[in-house]
Parts: sequence; C-alpha cells; structure tokens
Amino acid sequence: MKYCLFVTPFLPYPTGGGSAMRASVALEVLSSRFRVVVVHAELWAGRAGIFDEDWVRARCVAYFRVRPDRLQHIRTLVEEFLAGEPPGAVLDTVYAFRQSVAPMAMRCFDAGGARARVTLLDLDDDECGTKEQFAVLHEAAGDAVRAARIRTGLPQMNRFRSVLMPRFDHVFVAGSGDRDVLAARHPGIRIHHLPNAVREPAGPRPDTVPHPGRMLFVGSLDYLPNEDAVAFFAREILPGLRRLDGRLTLRVAGVGHSPALVPVAALPGVDFVGAVAELAAEYAAADAVVVPLRVGGGTRIKILEAFAHRAPVVSTPKGAEGLGVVDGEHLLLAAPDAFADACLRISSDPALRRRLTTNAHGLVARHHSVDTVRGILAGCLGCGIDRPRGAAEPG
Repeated sequence: MKYCLFVTPFLPYPTGGGSAMRASVALEVLSSRFRVVVVHAELWAGRAGIFDEDWVRARCVAYFRVRPDRLQHIRTLVEEFLAGEPPGAVLDTVYAFRQSVAPMAMRCFDAGGARARVTLLDLDDDECGTKEQFAVLHEAAGDAVRAARIRTGLPQMNRFRSVLMPRFDHVFVAGSGDRDVLAARHPGIRIHHLPNAVREPAGPRPDTVPHPGRMLFVGSLDYLPNEDAVAFFAREILPGLRRLDGRLTLRVAGVGHSPALVPVAALPGVDFVGAVAELAAEYAAADAVVVPLRVGGGTRIKILEAFAHRAPVVSTPKGAEGLGVVDGEHLLLAAPDAFADACLRISSDPALRRRLTTNAHGLVARHHSVDTVRGILAGCLGCGIDRPRGAAEPG
C-alpha cells in the first residue's frame, strides 16, 4: 500500500488564491494514485475567507495542521500515523510544496523505515527573483529600509535553495522562463516546467446580467505585487478612463487584507467585494479582467482561470509572463503607459472579446488542464497516475 506525504504551507483549495489552487491540483492528481498524508505547516497567519478543510480531507487519508511551535514534530506525526496503518504501508513519495517547507519534508524522507522512492519539490516560482522585485517596489514607495532588508537576505536565500534542490529527485516551477533560469544556474538538477492548471468550470456560464464597462481584478490582496497593481490601476489608469467613459469601473475580488488599499477602496468607481467563493458570476458580468502587474514571479493562475471562464483579459507583459500567450490572439498585452487604451479597446469591441475568449479557452484546455499536470507528474514518478473514476478522457 503506497503512501505520499504532501507538505505545504498553504491549505490546498480549488479557488481563492494562486498558491492554494496550484497545491490543490497537485493534491488531486497525487490522491488518484496514492494514499496521501497532508501536513499543513502553518508558517503564516491564516486568512479569513473561503477556504474549507473538508475539500482536503476528502482527498487524503490523514490531515494534520501543525502550528509553528510544533513544526519539529512533523516526522513523529508521520511515523506514528504510518505505524497505525495496515502492514505493508510504504512511504513511496514525498511532495514538498514551496521552498519554505522543504527542510521539514526532507526530515521525513525515511519516516516509513526506508527512503521514499521519489522526492519532489515544487518551488512554484523563482522566489529569489521575485523578492528582488519586491525590493524595487519598496524603494519606489520610499521604504529604503525594507528594500535593503530584502536584498541583504537574498544571498542566504539563494544559498539555501542551492543546498535544498539537489536533495530532491525532481524540482518544479510554474514558468518556463523560471525553469530555464534555474536550470542554467544549477546544472545537473532535474528541474521541470510544471505549468499552473485550472479546472473547467462546472456547467454553463451563469445567467448573469452583464455590467458594461466593469473591469475586474481577481487576486490575493495581501500579496505585494497585487497591492501595487490595484493601487496603480485605481490611481493612475481608472480616472482617465472614466473621463472618457463614465461607465468604466474597477471591481476587486480576492482574499486577504492590505491596509495600504483602504484609501484606494474609497476612490470613485472602485468597488472592493472581498473573498468570493464562486467567481463564475463575477467573470460573466465583467467586460474584461485586468492584470496590471508591474512586478511578480511565476505565472498568473488567475489569468488562466479567466480564460477557462471565457472572460477577456487585458494584462501587462509582466502579468502574463511565462504563459506562452500571444497579444491580440489570447488577450491584449499593454505596457503600463498604454494600459488605458487597451481597456477602452476591449470594452468597446464585442467581436474582439469573443475572438480572444475562444482562443484563450482553447489554450487552457490544451496546456493548462489537470490532465497536463497528471502527465508530467506521472513521468517523474515513473508510473501512471489514474484519472478519478468517471473522469472523461482529455479532448
């Protein structure tokens, strides 16, 4: 009987935030092959919102939430659980989601009495490169102290990653660009592009009243690049748009809270709606989804989610980095100083919106489905990973 240990600092969940969504796809795939033990290491304070432990519990044989003061006991938890399982229980695979939990996962490599057959580390993105961009944001905001603190810690963070990666059989990142950068820096390590994936929305599009001129932003609002993107759009882009077309508004949906965005929420034409459990109606009502990111790493899973829901997207090149999209074919790409023009164009051209959404939906189906992840993980595990019973064959 084969078991997989899944260690994560995020509660896997199929909506709400990019990291939770990515972790949920990996858990869904692995649970179709193994009896999965999920260890949720609570490294950061939990966020009120839409997350539900029942989704995880339905896909694993054991679920442990571990407080920061108990992290050193994770190996004991796993060993005690396996000792209580039927004879023949084998820890076959260890999956560490994000660099922060890699040391905890490594201490469990032989928790089943012998070393796990396959060990996997999902970095998600080039976190060191992303942190450098955070420093740039803090500098621009006049916080030189915080920027310097980030830069001071980067060499140690890079060294830490260099020590961790060789200990795992396979390393994953969401973006092909990040994969190329890391592979060049760390030759000999098996680093794979494991793209973000989204699930096909269940059922037809909601019967929702469209809101002409509504620009929708979806993302975790306690993530610095998202905070910057929302503030930039609301302060620098939206006022000019509303002078040209008073119908244009910005609607912001997402988990998390940022004190920096409190004054932004009071600006004319801006509407913060908080955490939304089911985003289908939000996507259906919007003229376009806007992704005005100026910094960030990995790939924007929320763009893929918008594509899956057939919502047209306007993004900066940074926002769509690593997705393999084509401007004018799958979405509109615009530099920050040209973003307003792209929003006006997509809002006033229904035929353009239809063409973009059709092409974008096809891109997701081909390259960013759960079956895409299933195939890549199966190759690394050296075994087939079954689809859940009753699942359709990929088209």
